[in-house]
Parts: sequence; C-alpha cells; structure tokens
Amino acid sequence: MPKTIAAIPAYNESSRIRLVIQKVKKYVDEVIVVDDHSRDNTLQVAKEAGAIAVRLVTNMGAGFATRTACDIAVERGANFIVTLDSDGQHDPAEIPQMIKPLNKGYDVVFGCRPRDQNMPAVKRLGNWGLTIISKLLFGINVNDSQSGFRAFTSDAFKRIRWESDRYGMVSEFVSNTAKARIRWCEVSIKTIYNDKKWGMRKRDALRAVIAMLKWRLFKW
Repeated sequence: MPKTIAAIPAYNESSRIRLVIQKVKKYVDEVIVVDDHSRDNTLQVAKEAGAIAVRLVTNMGAGFATRTACDIAVERGANFIVTLDSDGQHDPAEIPQMIKPLNKGYDVVFGCRPRDQNMPAVKRLGNWGLTIISKLLFGINVNDSQSGFRAFTSDAFKRIRWESDRYGMVSEFVSNTAKARIRWCEVSIKTIYNDKKWGMRKRDALRAVIAMLKWRLFKW
C-alpha cells in the first residue's frame, strides 16, 4: 500500500489543530505539522495529538511551512502527500476521495470548492479572479486555484516544488503543474470558512497576480 502523509502548515492554531490532527490521522499513515513560529503552544498541542511536529525559528509564511512539511514527508518515504489547512477549513473525511485518483495514475489532485454562500463574497470574487488569471496565463483549467486542499505523489512534488514562501504558493503550484505537463484532476470538496476575516488579503491577491505575470514571462 502506498504510504500517505498529511502535510499541515500551522500558525497560532492551538485551539483548533488538535481536532484537525485527530481527524486526519484516521485517513493517513503520518501527520506532519510545521509550526510557522506561532506565538501560542501550537507545537506542543500538535505533538500531543500525535503529529510529527517541528517549529520554524522565525515566521516564514504558509508557502514555506507547507513546502517544509512536504520535504519532510518525502524524507520519511511518502508515496502520496496531502496538504490541508490547520484551522479546520478542510474536511479530513474527504481525504480518501482526494487520494483515489492518485491510485489511478494521476499525479496531482486539486480540491475544488463551490463558490456558494459558505464562501464570503469578497473571497468568492478574489477566488474567481485569481482562478481566471491562472487559466489565461497558464492554460490550465483548474476551477479553484486557491484551495489548499491538494493531494499529489512525491515524484510530482519534486517536479512542481514551489519557491513562494507565502500565500502565492497556491498559484505557483498551479503554474508549475501546468508547466510540468503532468496528469491532474479535480475533486469536489466542501466550502468551509471557520473564520471569515482571515486568509488571503487584498494585498496578498495583488502580489499573487504580479507573481503569476513574472512566472509566465520569465519561467516559461
């Protein structure tokens, strides 16, 4: 059986990460949490919940923390890697359906959320805009380019490993997938927002657009 490891970046999530880890553990072989230099006891809670947890020496951003977690997963012999947020905005019960296409020969699986009433209006607009820009620039028809719930093989990760340290990593992941011309598909997942005021902000979205233009001009 392929070894599946969950890679979870975390920042100040001590109140929610225990339940997330407990749920995720039901569907994977190991859970790796990279604490992005939290101000609370996220690291301790993650370890107590049964995760392999490490703490960054300074705050580096979600992209860096996720990349580090994936690097550790590869080192620990993962065949499949699943990335999830630490705040409960992804349903661990959907992990099996995310992994299923990997067993059928796909390299990358994108979790695709419906833009419904569960997604705040401003985030719905931002998600739609960034997704359209990804399609136009990279020619990849991913319908939710901003979801952090993704599954991929360790070999695919080595080919699409991103450089972005912050929220731009989700868009770079899409760009790199298109550039590598590897097999990908989408799986429908729930739209969950536990805290509507956090997540990608307007300036993060603007930086992502600028970054995408640079990738298209200089990396392709």
